[in-house]
This record gives sequence, structure tokens and C-alpha cells, in this order.
Amino acid sequence: MIQITYLVTVYNEVKTVKKAIQDVINIKFPYKEIIIIDNASTDGSRKIIETFRNKNKVKIILRKKNIGFAKSILSGLKKAKGDYLYIQYSDLEYDYKRSIYMMNYAKKKKLDVVLGSRLKNIKQSKILLIIKKPAYLATLICTFLINIFYQRKFTDVIGGKLYKTQRIKKIKTNCYDAGFDFELISKMCKEKVKIGEVSIRYRPRENSRDKKIKFYHIFNALYQIFKVRFFN
Repeated sequence: MIQITYLVTVYNEVKTVKKAIQDVINIKFPYKEIIIIDNASTDGSRKIIETFRNKNKVKIILRKKNIGFAKSILSGLKKAKGDYLYIQYSDLEYDYKRSIYMMNYAKKKKLDVVLGSRLKNIKQSKILLIIKKPAYLATLICTFLINIFYQRKFTDVIGGKLYKTQRIKKIKTNCYDAGFDFELISKMCKEKVKIGEVSIRYRPRENSRDKKIKFYHIFNALYQIFKVRFFN
């Protein structure tokens, strides 16, 4: 029986994609599967992905066009055979070793979702954090609104993610762009999905210009949060 599916989403990550895949292959847990979805990368990522074909029971999906991160997640969900689905970001920002702990935590606490928070164990004040790393402002604003709207106590709603596969399949989403994660977490909270949170180590990209999520995406995020809360 497959207990956990690692979904590796890729779009132009030639510098890190090999390690991202190899990392989950190397996890010493026998009941796993690995699904790689490439969104029509043009930087050489696909050639690297191809080297894993027919090895280690890795499933590879190469899209002819970029269908976006959200649709990659949803298509991966449809193919996942694991009881739980862990999102393995190919930019290596999140600690993949935390995945098994998150799964066991979900089992122990009977949770449907476990969020990996980058901020849970940070002791410095939020003001100091924003001064040092302004990009966290968007995270704090969105997390604050989710907490207010649904009486939650999250510290980071857009960090690492582990889902109970069958439960998350039941959540219907309409947004497929940068607002997807915010619509999804909002709907999960509104439907009273059992969500827990643990800390996760986070290593930001060395070159922030390579990040595909930009600060201005907060406007779409806010739209999704308010839409679900008041109109959906």
C-alpha cells in the first residue's frame, strides 16, 4: 500500500530539479510513489527529468504547454495513489525531510491537512521580520485574514503542504493562477477541514528574481480570500 505520494512540480528549474527529485527518491520510506509534472520547461529541465524515466518507479508527465502550478497539483491529485500527498517544490526552498514527520503527525492527530510553517518557531517580532524580509508581509497579511475569518491560529498558510489525498479531492476550486493556494486554504477552512501546522525549515532562493510568485500577487490572494468568505 502506498502511504505517501510526492508530487514534484517543475517549470524552468534546471539548477535544482535533479536534486529535488533525487531527494525524495532517497527518502528511506518504502511505501511511496513519486510523480513529476513538468509544465513545458524550456531551460533544459525536461532533459534532466527524462534521466529518471523507468527508474525508482518514478512517474513522469511532460506537458506540451504550461498549464500552471494549480492545474499541475490537481492533475497530480487525480493520479496519486498515496493516502497522503506531499508537494515537493523543485526550487528546494522547503525541507523535504519534514514530509514523513508531517504524515505521521497527520495520522496521530487525525488531520486532513498539515501545513509546514516557515514562521512557527521564529522568535523575533513580526515588525522586525518584515523589516528584514519585506516579502513576508504578504504571508502575514493573508494568514491574519484567514485566522480572523475562520477563528484559526495559523502562522503561515502558504508554506509546505501535506494533504490527505481523498479528502482534498473533494474540495472544488475555481482559481488556477497565483491565487489557487489562497482559495484552497479558504475553502478548506470554510468546510471545516481538519488542518494542523508544524514548523518547517525554509531556505529562500539565493536570487529572489527567480521566484515565480511576486509581491503583487497578493492582490489576487486577497481577492480569493474575500471571495470565498463572503460570496462563495
